[in-house]
Amino acid sequence: MIDPDARRRIEGMAEQANRFAATMSDLTGEGSDDAGLVRATCAASGRLVDIELAAETRRMQTYELREAILAATGRAADSAAAKLAEVVAQMTGGADVYGGDAVRQAREQVAQYQRLVDAQREKLEQLRADLGRS
Repeated sequence: MIDPDARRRIEGMAEQANRFAATMSDLTGEGSDDAGLVRATCAASGRLVDIELAAETRRMQTYELREAILAATGRAADSAAAKLAEVVAQMTGGADVYGGDAVRQAREQVAQYQRLVDAQREKLEQLRADLGRS
């Protein structure tokens, strides 16, 4: 039987993970060129998911349209990356936000294991040194 407190923590972490997953699936960034003729939307991965071209783009030279598209998609990708960074900061920085407590506890446990490994290495080196003197 699982301890009721542990069960609540696990259920809370699962709920936070689900909220995080939902946030990630909905996360997009938008950007447009300087003239506002091209508007792009990128997913958190940076993948282009939508692009809108104003009617005026039909009269643009191809190199102008290319530059407008690159500007809009670059800004959309930057916006998505900034939003992603904000979500990740919330996830890892705040207590109990998207499993922040679990992340903090895992970091502390890794640090503790690293200290144990370091201590064992020192003991092993000491044993080697002692054997070398025999």
